[in-house]
Amino acid sequence: MSELILHQYADSPFSEKVRAILGYAELPYRSVDIPAIMPKPDLTALTGGYRRTPVMQMGADIYCDTALIAEIIDTHSTQTELFAGSGLAQTIAAARWTDSEFFRVCVGLVFQPAAIAANPRFQDPGAAEAFVKDRAAFTSGSPGLAVPLSRAEAVFKEHMRAMEQSLAGRPYLGGNTPSILDFSTWHLCWFVHRQEVLRHYFEGYSAVDAWLEKMTAFSDGKLATTISSDEAINIARDAEPAPLEGASVDPLLDADAGARVQVLPTDYGFQAVVGSLVAADDKHIVIAREDDRAGRLNVHFPRYGFEVSLAGDKA
Repeated sequence: MSELILHQYADSPFSEKVRAILGYAELPYRSVDIPAIMPKPDLTALTGGYRRTPVMQMGADIYCDTALIAEIIDTHSTQTELFAGSGLAQTIAAARWTDSEFFRVCVGLVFQPAAIAANPRFQDPGAAEAFVKDRAAFTSGSPGLAVPLSRAEAVFKEHMRAMEQSLAGRPYLGGNTPSILDFSTWHLCWFVHRQEVLRHYFEGYSAVDAWLEKMTAFSDGKLATTISSDEAINIARDAEPAPLEGASVDPLLDADAGARVQVLPTDYGFQAVVGSLVAADDKHIVIAREDDRAGRLNVHFPRYGFEVSLAGDKA
């Protein structure tokens, strides 16, 4: 297995999700610190323009979206069984709701005036303005990332009560061991809880507090070694994409293997990644692309939450 390289930044909640999974999986990894806002020329060399954080790299294979990254980690770890159990369908459905709708709820809390005033990122007016402009471009054409504060507070409180009940008598939302639902919920609770001014939202939930403590222990960063973005690009350049066994293309797609296609998220971040279609089945999309610095790459996406279509003149 090629070494795992996580392209992330410290206060990204979805980066925290992957950092915690890697800690639980006991897998060493390299970490590349990326900018929180555009431009990100080194990351773009690898992804072709995908804007979400984090991104996982294994040699010349680039994995986008934490749902897919979690699956890749789980496949390569002997420690984890994130996608298992008799309630797997319910677990996956709940994790998807958490990563999308509950994420928007938590963004609503984190970007309320009291939290913004206490957030070091927004103490510099110029940096704050740049961040706001970046996120406006990121969410252009979508409903946005945050729900109104009154609704965010109501949904968050309701979910805390539900979590308290679910965690009564068992250590994790997934049962006796963590599942993907625990990590999809953890990083958003972390996003809120890490700001002292917002910790009152967790008061009175003893089972949730115990769960937070256990989940925090997975994300100590002891298994990470920092490398530069140039080093990561060189690693990609000197590697070849891993062979794909049984690669196929969904016959319902209006594209054949080798066609020039674009891949876009279905909810926000509508910046297309363009390449040559390698595979597209019910779980994954893979496109090949060339970069002057990083060489030939395969960029991987989950099928859920992404659309693939013809690019250019044939679109």
